[in-house]
Order: sequence, then structure tokens, then C-alpha cells
Amino acid sequence: MENEIFRGNLLDVGTDNYGIIYNIYKQYNEDSNLQYIDGAEEKENIKEGYYDNCILLFSFSNIFFKKNRMNLIRDIYLYLKEGGNVYIWDIDKKIKETFNGKIKILLPGEKIKDISIKDLNVLKDSSIDTTVKLLSPYFEIQDLKSSDGVYYIKGTKRINNTKEDEKRKEEINESTISSN
Repeated sequence: MENEIFRGNLLDVGTDNYGIIYNIYKQYNEDSNLQYIDGAEEKENIKEGYYDNCILLFSFSNIFFKKNRMNLIRDIYLYLKEGGNVYIWDIDKKIKETFNGKIKILLPGEKIKDISIKDLNVLKDSSIDTTVKLLSPYFEIQDLKSSDGVYYIKGTKRINNTKEDEKRKEEINESTISSN
């Protein structure tokens, strides 16, 4: 995270932001807008086509059903400007697995922030593979990294969806309906 510099308007989606995104963002942006969204009730305050970047920092795995994650991705797609980016850092946990760990986040200026994450729900799939499948119809994956049970994905908003993208959206929609 120490190498990421977020420019422009930023949408921070999550339940716990740990102050991390705010500190990074404000270091490089004085005049831009940083907006936090925590829960569906705040959704009405978000502008479509307004944000340059959207960040989900260990919050995507907190969404229980795949269908709800898909709906969030669709919403993020609408909120981002053309060419906007989504950044996801989360735990790589498959069905039948649990996660209980401490994560060190390296911030600009060589500062370190420690956070603890626990997910004992063996029925939930927050794996990198599932997340990429959900993202790919809406975002072109630019960067993908995984280490020690944590992954990072950077995706850029697709401008023109092809017929193949539309077909993948339908397939994902059908599979999320049948898996819930």
C-alpha cells in the first residue's frame, strides 16, 4: 500500500477503515473529495460517474452473499468515472476455511499499521478467484497480488462492454441467484 498514490475523488467503502485510507489520501490530495460509505443507508449520498477511485480495504469479505457482492460491484461501476479504478485488499478465504490473523500494512513514510482480522464463517467464499470472477465483467484487472492469505486487486472500469462481458454478467447473476 505504501506505493499507491490515489489522485482525484475517492470513494472508501467499508465498515472499518482504520484511518488508513484517509491518511494516505490526505497526504497527496488537498482539494479533492474523500467520501466514506458504511452501509446501504448512506448509498443515496453517492454520485454516479463522480469518483476517480474506489477502495475496499478488508471490507469485501464482510459482505455475506455473493449476490450482495455482485450488487456492490455493479454500484461501484456506476459511481466511477470512465477509466476509474477499484482497489481491493482482502483475505483470500475459500469455503470450508477460516481466517484469523494479524496484518501489517506498510504506509507512506515507512509507518506500519497493524490490524487483526477474524473470519470463522466456513460457508463464506471471499477468495481471490471468486472476486476476480465477480469483477471481470465490469473491470479490467490491471494488477493482482496474493501473499500470506491476503490479496490485492486493481481494476479499471471497462468503457465498452462486449457481448462476452454481458454474457459473463448474466452467468454470474444466475450463479449468485442459485447459490443463495
